[in-house]
Amino acid sequence: MELRELTTFITIAQTQSFSKAAALLNYSQAAVTIQIRQLEKELGVQLFDRLGKQITLTNRGRIFYDYALQILSLVSEASNTIAEEKSSGSLHIGTIDSLCDSIFPSLLKKYHRLHPSVTLNIVTETPAVLMEMLARNELDFVYLLDEQIFDDHLVKVIERRDRVVFAACASHPLAGRSDLTLDELLSYPFILTEKDASYRRLLEQRLLRLHKTIEPYLQARRTDLIMHMLCEDMAVSFLPKFLIDDKLKAGVLTELNIDDFQFHIWHQVIHHKNKWITREMKFFFELLRESLSFKEDSDTHPSY
Repeated sequence: MELRELTTFITIAQTQSFSKAAALLNYSQAAVTIQIRQLEKELGVQLFDRLGKQITLTNRGRIFYDYALQILSLVSEASNTIAEEKSSGSLHIGTIDSLCDSIFPSLLKKYHRLHPSVTLNIVTETPAVLMEMLARNELDFVYLLDEQIFDDHLVKVIERRDRVVFAACASHPLAGRSDLTLDELLSYPFILTEKDASYRRLLEQRLLRLHKTIEPYLQARRTDLIMHMLCEDMAVSFLPKFLIDDKLKAGVLTELNIDDFQFHIWHQVIHHKNKWITREMKFFFELLRESLSFKEDSDTHPSY
């Protein structure tokens, strides 16, 4: 039994495809098939059911999958223990634009300084697209701002609640009002993120339940553009509070509060439960916790 056979077996199980595994591992499909046949011959069991183009693990295959993950994890741990403290390889990370603009620049800079041999690949998309990519094993993990996601196939490494607020420039006519009503707020022009952004979706769903709608005069994918426009315009926006904290403290922007109309969103770092957690992923999770001062709940989240 060879380690490359175990790696090939795990990759096929995660992608549910011999051809996709071959492409990811840079093997020919024939080489992948030979490795699995050799592994099945050595174990004396069939690891995959092949029904047309669909590939699924057999019962014995599912049992062996857990052992294969443990074996490769132990080999990796042993290798890392006796090797120099250097990482290599690559990370494929999925996130949304607002996080990419705000949190990721300094985070990526620090990660590269600590682990210069690791290639970082960042994909920005909507949460729905990112979750589909995660399921296809095209991403190692995703970092989202969204409603809490509950799925038995996923593992949350980091989870934290944050507020989403209405914001405007400090000189806005509604600034400082304690008796502000929703109808009055909605009468002013709005600048919002694109329609499929998670926090805009939550806002529109809440308004729909109240039989109200919102039509921004400007919508943009980039939150840095929105914040720049807010500082120079009499418009209102709806943004995660952590994005505008500096401008709130500096008195450039102000939060517009409406009684009984509070919103929360969740920072969530997620990977597939069957994902082999590489050393490079562990380092990134540790750096993310340190950079964001997240406190992990050991009862609900794994410790890497």
